[in-house]
Amino acid sequence: MLSNSETKFIKSLAFKKYRKIHKSFIIEGERLIADAILSKVIITQVYITDQFIAKPQHDSLMDLIAEKAIITNSINITEMKSICDTVSPSGILAMCKLSDSHNIDISKSENWLYLDEIQDPGNLGTLLRSADWFGIKNVALSKNCIDIYNPKVLRGGMGVHFRLSIHENILLNAFEDSQHTIIGAFQKGNNIYNVNIKKVTPWVLVIGNEAHGINKNNINYINLKVTIPKIGSGESLNAAVAGSIFLFHLTSPI
Repeated sequence: MLSNSETKFIKSLAFKKYRKIHKSFIIEGERLIADAILSKVIITQVYITDQFIAKPQHDSLMDLIAEKAIITNSINITEMKSICDTVSPSGILAMCKLSDSHNIDISKSENWLYLDEIQDPGNLGTLLRSADWFGIKNVALSKNCIDIYNPKVLRGGMGVHFRLSIHENILLNAFEDSQHTIIGAFQKGNNIYNVNIKKVTPWVLVIGNEAHGINKNNINYINLKVTIPKIGSGESLNAAVAGSIFLFHLTSPI
């Protein structure tokens, strides 16, 4: 049974302020927790209902939890609903330790995705998944992006957080003196279909804020402005959709 203080503490981790203070975050669901364990994320506690344990399809996860000797706490459905961010919890929640931040290394000739003040958790989760799909292992976020450990971002990412090298609060000018071509997504720019991928690789793809685009303070660092040509009559593309299309073209075989 959860104490009031324990319930309050777990619920506080839904907010960035308390995630930073306690250096912890929470994840829900079988897939996310399995991915976290396999990725060697430090899980301090698992909260689970008897109903979840009783289902045979969860046996492999329960075996994995037992193998890693992770502390488990049995709670009832009402308690689970009180600490979960989802409307219909699956029956399992884990508390994880935030990893220590690492210095960013841009010396390697690897491609990067740079997210400039992305605010929508669904967009951020989708962009992280697209980066993973197209083999982009390095992601940098500007200061005012939504927190990558926001519960909605974690669900949207579907475990991708544990496979990417993600760096927060990075200034775009960190790439200014590197060998990378800094490519910015704009509504008016060079047709992405006509870009010579070989000449611009390695690159940093910059995707701007959903409403305002790339921060005006970053525009001077852009080496190449690109756009997706419009065929129909739509006004604009969703940031995550546009970013995914750009990633597709930039990673096409040279």
